[in-house]
Amino acid sequence: MLAIRLGALVAAVLSLTAIAPGVRAQETVRVGALFPLTGPTGVFGNQNLRGFEVAADMVNDRGGVKGRKIEVVRADAATPQAAISEVNRMITQNRVRVLAGSTTTAVAMPGSQEAERNGVFYWECCAIADELTSRGFKYTFRLGLNSAGLGLPAMRYAIDAVAPALNKKPPDLRVAMVGEESSFGIAIINKNAELAATHGVKVVLREYYPAGAKNTDLTSLVLKLRDLNPDVVIATAFLNDAILLGRQMKELRYAPKAYIGTSAGHSTSALAQALGADVNGTFSSSYPPDVNTSGLTETARKDLEEFGRRFREKHKEAPAVQEVVGFVTGMTLFRDLMGSAAGVEPDQLRAAALALDVQVGSHINGWGIKFDATGQNERSFATMVQWQNQEMKVVSPSNFATAKPVMLPNPAARP
Repeated sequence: MLAIRLGALVAAVLSLTAIAPGVRAQETVRVGALFPLTGPTGVFGNQNLRGFEVAADMVNDRGGVKGRKIEVVRADAATPQAAISEVNRMITQNRVRVLAGSTTTAVAMPGSQEAERNGVFYWECCAIADELTSRGFKYTFRLGLNSAGLGLPAMRYAIDAVAPALNKKPPDLRVAMVGEESSFGIAIINKNAELAATHGVKVVLREYYPAGAKNTDLTSLVLKLRDLNPDVVIATAFLNDAILLGRQMKELRYAPKAYIGTSAGHSTSALAQALGADVNGTFSSSYPPDVNTSGLTETARKDLEEFGRRFREKHKEAPAVQEVVGFVTGMTLFRDLMGSAAGVEPDQLRAAALALDVQVGSHINGWGIKFDATGQNERSFATMVQWQNQEMKVVSPSNFATAKPVMLPNPAARP
């Protein structure tokens, strides 16, 4: 009889040991982080991920999501093909049911499609393609901006701020638009061209250069700009091309009265590191960086202070635009969405996302959350930043501005 009891006890212990790993696995909420960590857009993907992981650390240190810790599963999606394979890997091997990403349209479109095919929830931060939320997907939600949201502030600023500074009316303003021939560049330029036409702005040049190429010479483009001498240049470029364009404009002694980028390469600290003081005066429509805290809620102000401290301790530098948007992507997902959902299954997250009503100013970049029926957030917005003393300063809108514009018109420009 004693032997039977001992045998039963051993069996029970072995049974508990066998299920313990499963029990432990349920104590965390696994979230796949799908970003390009290598390749030409790797600098932005790593910046987004760094902010995202700080958000996970903060939430975990505050008790997690309803007592469950966030476990971030990293994935390098440097190409569309890699995005597909990495989504499948995380779903099958890591049992991920929630994905966040993804910096670029080239990653987001195939990644979200594969997630939808598998019934997995997808929380997008930065990809701007309008098609992302027009495919009728059930589980894809975009926190950030579409092409109009990110690109149009460039032309709006030219019309509302640059034209008056030059003592011109919009129909007298001469604008050139240049950019890489990709879905990103084409979408941004098309939206700005439409707004220019509405206000009668003269578009004197609309030119693309090959996307993805390792451009080593944009001299012909700069010379064309110099000959046309537009009042405003609006440029859409990733980092390498933004640096090259800035350097060759200096070499050829060309400066427009106002030079406006459209995020990407014009809104990252690496641009100032490469160009030095020559970056000063450059404008960019951008995801909000360090906004005026008077427009933030008390919770957002506390988050901003803690995020900055944690980020500097971890990475030995201050966070920039892409790190900020990565952090906000994480906090909105972990705190606002998962914190209000009945559970972390895709259908539960979808229901919670459609019910979210978070006011503007609730997050460290000023964003709120309210999704339309397609899954597009209506309370995200771009700011106009300007490089001043090699730092990005928000100059518009006024309620989030941290500085007034300078060098307008650029004193180096020809009359």
